Amino acid sequence: MWNEKPKIAVNHRIELFTWILFGIFAFLFFNLWYLSVLQSGLYQEKSERNRIRVIPLQAPRGIITDRHGQILAQDVPKFAAVLLPGSADPEKSRQTLEKIIKRKIEEPLRDRYSGEIILTTQMSIEEVAMVEEARKELPGVMIEAYPMRVYPPGEDIAHIVGYVGKINSEELKRFGQTNYNNEDIIGKSGIELNYEEFLRGEKGYRKIEVDALGRIVRILDTDFPRFRYTLTLTLDMELQRYCNELLAGKSGVIIVGDPTNGELLAMANQPSFEPNLLVDGVSQEEWNELIEDPQKPLTTRSLQALYPPGSIFKLIVGLAAQEANIVSRDRTIFCPGYYEYNNQRYPCWRKSGHGRLTYEDALAQSCNVTFYTLGLELGQERIIDMARRLGFEAGTGIDLPGENHGFLPTSRWKRQKIGEPWYPGDTINLSIGQGYLLVTPFEIFQSVVTISNRGILYTPHFLKVIQNDKGEVIERVLPKVKNRIELKPDTWERLIRGMTKGVAEGTGRACRDLPIPIAGKTGTAQNPHGNDHSWFAGFFPVESPRYVFVVLVENGGDGSGEAAHRSKDLIQWIYEHRESTLNENG
Repeated sequence: MWNEKPKIAVNHRIELFTWILFGIFAFLFFNLWYLSVLQSGLYQEKSERNRIRVIPLQAPRGIITDRHGQILAQDVPKFAAVLLPGSADPEKSRQTLEKIIKRKIEEPLRDRYSGEIILTTQMSIEEVAMVEEARKELPGVMIEAYPMRVYPPGEDIAHIVGYVGKINSEELKRFGQTNYNNEDIIGKSGIELNYEEFLRGEKGYRKIEVDALGRIVRILDTDFPRFRYTLTLTLDMELQRYCNELLAGKSGVIIVGDPTNGELLAMANQPSFEPNLLVDGVSQEEWNELIEDPQKPLTTRSLQALYPPGSIFKLIVGLAAQEANIVSRDRTIFCPGYYEYNNQRYPCWRKSGHGRLTYEDALAQSCNVTFYTLGLELGQERIIDMARRLGFEAGTGIDLPGENHGFLPTSRWKRQKIGEPWYPGDTINLSIGQGYLLVTPFEIFQSVVTISNRGILYTPHFLKVIQNDKGEVIERVLPKVKNRIELKPDTWERLIRGMTKGVAEGTGRACRDLPIPIAGKTGTAQNPHGNDHSWFAGFFPVESPRYVFVVLVENGGDGSGEAAHRSKDLIQWIYEHRESTLNENG
């Protein structure tokens, strides 16, 4: 009996050890079952992720054409070398790539949002072939085609079509990170920005299988990116190019449009810039140089720059005077070459004077004295009210971003900002488009459209048609009345007769020998920073207008000079190249 206790103790130890072994095996078995059955999907997914890579493919943007089908903007394929994440050392891969393509890569390494590292984006087709031949030396490196935006007309359409560039952090917040990522290209200005939602394409992807070294084994699936829509503009590219030629070497604006439907045919702004240079991005130094250029090439002068309108504003004063019944048909005003008020003389542009003139003759001759007289009889408020009725100091509704609007001075403004009352001399200056008054060229254009249509203004637009990738029209822009001004019928007709006389025998006579009747008005705007600005605006044919135009030449002198002569060349070109449109019904 003496050995029973040790025997029992040994048995207890064996039993405990057995249970421990059983527990260990049970634990291992459970984990094996858990991993192989319950977690099999997770680990299979991780394995697949290590073996299969999904590469995003950048979407091409929609094509933009002019009204005749000429391409204004499109994407062309470019090539980039991309390193898959974790497959190799980026610096060593780039050094190897440089040896293969036999040149130094200047651009820095860049991480893409999906994890890949961009080694270079500037590869020629010959370099792509070199890489393909030496693929074994570049594990994990893919050659990827991506779309590059190009603008065949270059500077000629920069202020209309605009340009694209890489999205920045502020734009990413505005557009939303669910729809965009930090590698996306977006519209930065012009049509590219205004119609971003239509021009942006649908992205694709490529699913590839790689081995343990990151080398591509095979392509498993590809969903090709595609553009969604083509935009056709109202722009007449041939006319646009000619307008830019007319402004060569000058700063200025030429706008041409169809008053019957709001279609804009040309909008030249000089100086301009090369949009193709901005697509890839420029250095900070180059960008600063561009925005600090005293000629301001990035400014869309037709919509953003402010100028005194000079004598073109006499059209608005004339309308107000007729509606106020202060210019009867038989009334005449004598011009001795100056207007004397409170012992101060305000000169007419013709120092010898015009003599006695009717209202229509005064318009034709652009007589300052007549309009000084009418302006004082009207008063500042009625002049400003008519200007507002014609759309000044309000948005025009054009489908381009960044539009500015003019400034109509009032007595209240002057008292608040300058601390002075409104003097009669201020009204005298206002009556001939000088003083504090400022306008954009497009506001002048819209006012002349309204006059040509006898009070009807259509919403101006560059977009004509949107088609999907199957060529089906999904949207066609139809004429839409923006403003309708009810004035006495005789008010419009007398003003237009004065404008027609102005071309036939007045300040616009540079255009009188053209083969088509023109109604026009010159303007000479005093410029405190240099020579006067030269304006000419009008429409034709007079009885059934098909074209409205505005020409502004900065520092071009009087309106009967540079602006009028360029207008003559413009109208002659339209007559010779677009004669069939002059007789079309609206």
